[in-house]
Amino acid sequence: MQSGKTIDYSNKTPVSDTYSFDYLIEKDCLYVDKKEYLYNLVSSQKKLYFFSRPRRFGKSLTLSTLKAIFQGKKELFKGLYIDKQPYDWKKYPVIHLDLGSISASTSEKLEYLLLKKVLEIAEEYNIKLSVKYPEEAFEELIKKLSKRNGDVVVLIDEYDKPILNNIENENVAQLQKIMKGFYSVIKTCELYERFVFITGVGKFMKVSIFSDLNNLNDISMSDDYATMCGYTEKELKDYFDEKISDLAALHGIEYKDFLARVKKWYDGYKFSDGGENVYNPVSISKFLQDNGKFNNYWFETGTPSIIIKKIKDTKFDLSEIISNYNTEDIFSAFSPDDVSIIPLMYQTGYLTIKDVKYPDRKKSNDEQILYKLGFPNTEVEQSFFRRLLAGLNNENLIGDYLSIKLRKAVTEGKIDEFMSIMDTYLSNIPYDIQLKYEKYYQSIFFMIFRMIGCDIRAEERTDKGRIDAVLDTGDHIYVFEFKMNKSARIALKQIKENEYAKPYQHSGKPITIIGANYNFEKHKLTWKSAEI
Repeated sequence: MQSGKTIDYSNKTPVSDTYSFDYLIEKDCLYVDKKEYLYNLVSSQKKLYFFSRPRRFGKSLTLSTLKAIFQGKKELFKGLYIDKQPYDWKKYPVIHLDLGSISASTSEKLEYLLLKKVLEIAEEYNIKLSVKYPEEAFEELIKKLSKRNGDVVVLIDEYDKPILNNIENENVAQLQKIMKGFYSVIKTCELYERFVFITGVGKFMKVSIFSDLNNLNDISMSDDYATMCGYTEKELKDYFDEKISDLAALHGIEYKDFLARVKKWYDGYKFSDGGENVYNPVSISKFLQDNGKFNNYWFETGTPSIIIKKIKDTKFDLSEIISNYNTEDIFSAFSPDDVSIIPLMYQTGYLTIKDVKYPDRKKSNDEQILYKLGFPNTEVEQSFFRRLLAGLNNENLIGDYLSIKLRKAVTEGKIDEFMSIMDTYLSNIPYDIQLKYEKYYQSIFFMIFRMIGCDIRAEERTDKGRIDAVLDTGDHIYVFEFKMNKSARIALKQIKENEYAKPYQHSGKPITIIGANYNFEKHKLTWKSAEI
């Protein structure tokens, strides 16, 4: 199972729901060898690491593999990269804390569950603990293990789950204080530790691993570790080429076209300035097991309600975010009591780096690197908008049938049919969650077009103003102007007077201009259109 060669896929299975390295190897499942990354970590002089990635992106498997290395299980790594390196395979006592299963909304429950985790590990090593508080038990366990077995390895998975689960909980400050005390033990016991690796989704400013551990090495956005989780293009072909080729034949699609579609659906995650894009590993595994059905696999685990709530409760314009460049502040850690949508969406995997602009140092020393964010792929984008639109419409999802109907109408130039469906959709949004401003309804149109896979550009600039939206279906161009509590005639007139369609008249495609108005009191959408 070495990287760099095509695997005999016939007797190996890609497993997406198992995060145990031991199990994958012992059951002869397909394992993508991450080569030098793990070896570099365990052989480095540095010993405290933090690594953030979106959920279901291979963090748990990475920790499981590190655990096997430090437990000296050399036999499991036969044929893999590290097996050929000068590593001593010394056995260390390992404290592996998986906090992903902790669900506690009160400080009492959180302390109980943390203590239970520590006591279970102590029992595995036949160590008796004399204290009853989680942070004290954690410290006692490290010191007693070190005294008996030598330096300790600490692996913490999903360190932030107890906080993420309670962002909207009024008790979050108390829970945060407990976690801060618990993690501070890592600094206190540094002399007894051989290696510490902590994973999570987000970075919180007020949790002690970012305030107390001044020697913590955050490799989350390091070019050197950008592809440690996820599959690169080369890894996809090295390990899955045979299966992808078989699936292309099964669906009657040329291999090259099928591979391009796989890339569009599941590739696109970028975690550093110079890092290579990676595919979502869980999505790829499920896709292969599902006989190449292009579906939403990663997103089905759910969307953090805080994201939906924040977008609903604020005048948050997602189209602006994915159209503009931002400074590196967008990647900053946030506080549980002051959640910023953009860092949260990036760290949870809904947005990723799409482009980077480097400053011209010859012109200025003060310029910063600028980042453009966007949805990583079709899977995330379409599913996110579908979930968000459901949140805006009393949890009524826009199903596949309606999505196909909407796309068919707009691609066939049946704008009246499309707008009629939109009128019905808008009228079903409960009045008490509708927002009385024009941009709200413009954003809904933007989200629906993106959800059904159309190329829409919002706020297109011209020499006479900004076009609300331009839609290019490939065979047809639509120019939209939206109004609220005015009239469709006024909206259409504005398009004509400002010649918004002029930049597209040499495209060779038919152009339709649409003026739309939403009457807030009557919950009624009206429109007028004209061909150019």
